[in-house]
Parts: sequence; C-alpha cells; structure tokens
Amino acid sequence: MIKINLLAERKPTKAKTQRQLKFEFGGNQNLMLAAGWSWARMSELTRKHQELAKAEEDLKRLEEVRKKAEAFKKQKELLERKINLITDLKKKQAVPVHILDQVSRNLPDFMWLESMTAASNAITISGKATTYNAVSNLYDNLRASGQFSDVVLGKTAEIQEGVSFSLTCKYAPPSAAGPAPAGTDTAAQPPQS
Repeated sequence: MIKINLLAERKPTKAKTQRQLKFEFGGNQNLMLAAGWSWARMSELTRKHQELAKAEEDLKRLEEVRKKAEAFKKQKELLERKINLITDLKKKQAVPVHILDQVSRNLPDFMWLESMTAASNAITISGKATTYNAVSNLYDNLRASGQFSDVVLGKTAEIQEGVSFSLTCKYAPPSAAGPAPAGTDTAAQPPQS
C-alpha cells in the first residue's frame, strides 16, 4: 500500500507563501521605517525651530527688561547722589540756621541787621539801631545767651537814622557749651575747644 502524505506537500507551499509574505512585508516595513524616521526628524526639526523662535522672543523681551533695569539703576544712582547732597547740605545748614535763630532771639527792639558773616564759628555782625541802648542790649543779650563767646563791640557811630554798629563774637554750639549761669561773665572765660 502506498501512502500519500498530502499534508507534507502543502507545508512547502505555505512555507513558500510565508516567505514571500515576509519578504513583501519586509520591504514595506523598511519603507515605513524610513518614512517614520523622516517624519520624526521633521517633527524634531520643527520643534527645535519653534524652541529657537521662542528663545529669540524671550531674548528680545529680556533685552528690553535689561534696558529698563539699567535705566532704573541709573535713576536710582542719580537719586542717591541727590539725597546725599541734600543730606550734606542739611548737615552744613544746621549751624548757620542755629546761629541766625540765636541772633534773632537776642536781637532787641529798634534794631536791624545789615550784614552778618560767619566763618569757622567767628561771626561779624553790622547793623543799625535807633539808640545806643539797643546796641548795648544786643551786646548784653549775646553774652548772656550762653551760645556766643568773645563778644566784642566794634565801631559804633552816630548816623542820621540813629546809630550804626559792628560786633564780633564766636559761636559756641549747644553741645560744646551749655547755657551760662545767671550773673556769669562768659567773655571772661577761656573759649572751650
């Protein structure tokens, strides 16, 4: 008896078909892989271009912010210089303002000042008064105030309006000299340093 194996004959056909399918499918797979790789690269390139455009936009925005920051920094430095100048002027102004205040407090009635100069706490005052008594009162008031030392009455002359006078003294700041006790002659005391 002869046996025919029909199944065996069909196996090579199937195997051949599978190989053909694999080969055909393998060719499409390579093409698909190339297309996929190309698409991925294009997507990555597009994404990089978008990131670059965004980075350039951020750079422009930050450049504007940097310029504004520099302008504010310059303005701040200018304001700080102005504040320092004003502070220095206020410090320098304190003594002359205090001197003027003290002289005006000690100025008797019927007297007016024509000029007053102060250099290194040495003060020269010149003015006019209606009477000699007013000049004498200014002299006494300055000595008794405790704010002035070495009060010296200068040239005094009679004029049409009354009396012209000049006077020199030294200003002693309140921290350097306290008010003089009543009845004490501050002109006789040595100047404090």
